[in-house]
Amino acid sequence: MHRYLAIFFTIWFFLSPSSVAAQPTQTFTLNFEGFTDNQTIGEYGGLSFSPGWRFGDVRSGRYNAPFPNDCPAFGGVCAFALNGNGFARVSGDGKGWIFFPGGVIAFSSMVATSEPLTFTAFATDGSVLGSVVVNANTFTGQLDQVVLTAPTGRAIATVEVSGLRDTWLIDDIQYTLLPVQRARPARVVLAQRVDDVAQPGTVLTLDLVLENYGRGPMREATIELPFDDAALILLDANPGRADVWVSEVKPGLITIRTGPLAAVRDLVTITIRFRVRDDAPLGFAIGRMARLWYRDDLTEFGRGQSNLPRLTVGSQPALVTWRIPGLTLDAQTLTYTAEGFAPGEPVGIWYNPPGGAPPVTVTTARADGDGRVRGTFAIRDLPAGDYTLVLYSHHSQQTFVGDFTIRSQ
Repeated sequence: MHRYLAIFFTIWFFLSPSSVAAQPTQTFTLNFEGFTDNQTIGEYGGLSFSPGWRFGDVRSGRYNAPFPNDCPAFGGVCAFALNGNGFARVSGDGKGWIFFPGGVIAFSSMVATSEPLTFTAFATDGSVLGSVVVNANTFTGQLDQVVLTAPTGRAIATVEVSGLRDTWLIDDIQYTLLPVQRARPARVVLAQRVDDVAQPGTVLTLDLVLENYGRGPMREATIELPFDDAALILLDANPGRADVWVSEVKPGLITIRTGPLAAVRDLVTITIRFRVRDDAPLGFAIGRMARLWYRDDLTEFGRGQSNLPRLTVGSQPALVTWRIPGLTLDAQTLTYTAEGFAPGEPVGIWYNPPGGAPPVTVTTARADGDGRVRGTFAIRDLPAGDYTLVLYSHHSQQTFVGDFTIRSQ
């Protein structure tokens, strides 16, 4: 039997009668899709996760999943079923905590475990609201769902998940929230991720990434993506989750509607496929800017736009071109600038020291309203040598690389 590591499952466990029907509520879903494998979760979808929580992606090949595929590293058939590619796990001792905003009256999660796994809900005063044990469910090809519901008049502040190390994962968290008096704004990013060159006669895949990194939820959104129908034929669209759908298709325009995105890093990826027409002229620019309208608790008419992809028709295989940032050095600091990102999208910045030393993180910044990033960092204490500065956008996945040299004093 393969007891160790990987993914998720469906059964209902209740703590108490729900108070959901008494007041208007909203439910948010965290599907853990679209993140780098082994990335620290921290804050996501309006929730906070204790140290040790990690995003997982089964496509990394590191996990005992999905059932019933072959997992030679785990001794045979993969043990754990999957719902998509992404999930959450805890590194370390197998115990993690999830912290909720005020007013959460119900929590659920899909679970995969090869050993008994305990979920315990706590109120803000530390009292236990209820506890559920999920038994082993590997090699079943299904997911078990645990549901915790607060008694009337109380709210869930924390959920503890406790099991053996590397024997469980969770997915598709949902939480139900009563309206609170203090409204907070959503901050919404729309980014396009696509290769720089598309060949005539081939299929072109474009990802739209919609993220809410604000402290308040986004209630709904409308996205309009124009495309050149003289060069592209729309094939299909995969909305990514049930509350996202294509609402209208016109010549040269696809309109997408979404349900809510929870606060703090909730995101959805919408995959759209086109066929490049055989007679599309080489060198023709086919990137188009997408536009966004959304509603949150403070406004009915929030709006935004995506980055403009540098997408052209070409004869060579599809590729993503490295771009060059602007770099300015003086004796004390290095100043960097880059543009072309989606407004508000996160951009990771690091430098590679001389001699193959490990990269050094500078910061993660959000692009401004015009899609630009600018910053400085101190270089006065760096040893002499040749360095490389890298800026990488998390959603549009653009890479800027610039060389700089520190000279001996």
